[in-house]
Amino acid sequence: MPYAFIGIGQCGGGIVDAAYSDKRMFEVAVPIVVNSATMDLQTMKHIGRKYWVGMSRDRGFIDGTMEGFEHFVSGGYGKNRLRAEEDAQRHEDTIKEMIVKRAGVKGGTEKGTGIPMAFVVFGLGGGTGSGLGPTVAKALKDLKIPVVAVVVLPANHEGGLTARNAVECLNILIKYVDSIILVDNQKLAFAESTEVLFQRFNEYVANSLRDIVIGTALEKISLGQFEGYAPVIDLKDMISATSFTLGKKQLPGFACLGRASEKTRGLLHYIFPFGGYKEIDVVSLLYRAFMKLSVEDVRVGEAEKNLVLLRLPPAYLAKDGKINTGMAKMVMEERSRLGETHFGVGLTRRNVATATILLTYRPSQISRLKALDQLARQYEDITLQVLEKYEKDFSVEGTGEAKG
Repeated sequence: MPYAFIGIGQCGGGIVDAAYSDKRMFEVAVPIVVNSATMDLQTMKHIGRKYWVGMSRDRGFIDGTMEGFEHFVSGGYGKNRLRAEEDAQRHEDTIKEMIVKRAGVKGGTEKGTGIPMAFVVFGLGGGTGSGLGPTVAKALKDLKIPVVAVVVLPANHEGGLTARNAVECLNILIKYVDSIILVDNQKLAFAESTEVLFQRFNEYVANSLRDIVIGTALEKISLGQFEGYAPVIDLKDMISATSFTLGKKQLPGFACLGRASEKTRGLLHYIFPFGGYKEIDVVSLLYRAFMKLSVEDVRVGEAEKNLVLLRLPPAYLAKDGKINTGMAKMVMEERSRLGETHFGVGLTRRNVATATILLTYRPSQISRLKALDQLARQYEDITLQVLEKYEKDFSVEGTGEAKG
């Protein structure tokens, strides 16, 4: 059965669309992009209209192939999270039906859908993502589908309202998801020109997620391909690596991701095809991934648990292969406070070696979450002061007429 890959709002839709630049994603995961503005959906380069879902204030969730779609889906929510949330909650049953329909499986809330896992990707600062995201996650949970939320934190300079949206959304979201992967716009806060960098950052996140999905679901290694310990993982390991479970109690972890890559052949090997593959320093590859984490100001050594997936050409899995997986696994285990590392190797058709990592923390360990909470509180305090002054300026007893 296919996985579901759901992008909500401009940010989430952009990341999911970038992930599907590799057409093999369609073999393992069904894309769904949800938006309240047709203009954003029309920027999709790889995801066609049949995977679109529009959000209309009057009609709720609308199929992208519906006649008059552009007429009904034309508004957007700006940064009004509460309005988007109210609209989504009124039409929650509709989004359940659309998820099941697009995944091509039959099921219901009692027996589940057969969808093994869903990724829900959205930004926390805007109205559409932060408003619709938790409702979509709840719909998936009601359908008994495990949910991984990939959410984008707003940068500090985006203001107090976006911070408040993010904090309120996360407080609701943790009730409905199995794990949370954080992406942080603060990483780009000091760049002079951010438009191109945002696109590249989206592509970086998309490549990381695609590596994990394709590397575990489509290009697995078989036990006979590896001498001794066979490091095979699947997407269920990803949930284990990014959540905390004790008995029947499970809480989502807050993970950040990192990715690094290296060509396995030099230029001369493309000119002279008889040349072999070069040795890959996997440990160095991991350290480079540590330096490119998706969240600002996290400490690698303080992660509670982690996951790493190496994707390599098949030649590296031979008995005389050119990688040291034992050393790589030890490096990751040393950076897990719980001593829990999920380590896997997958294949790739490209002449590129990649290391994709997930480091999982408790929310109190992530300084960016604290910073956003502080910004949200400051925004609420200032807004309250403004309202109090407003009430002093105008009479609110009876007629509402202005004083003076």
